[in-house]
Amino acid sequence: MPTPYQQRQQEQHEQKLEDIREQVANGKLVIRQMTPQERKRFPPREPAASSSRGNRR
Repeated sequence: MPTPYQQRQQEQHEQKLEDIREQVANGKLVIRQMTPQERKRFPPREPAASSSRGNRR
């Protein structure tokens, strides 16, 4: 069961995503594909190794 802090963080995250979706729908924000030059400069991140930080009790 998530703690109240985790719940609050999740709610804030969801609100930010909803704001982005609204901006895209209203045409105020455009999400575009990266150019080959940008892809070379900013390659995809490797998946992080499983961390024990989230498993502390």
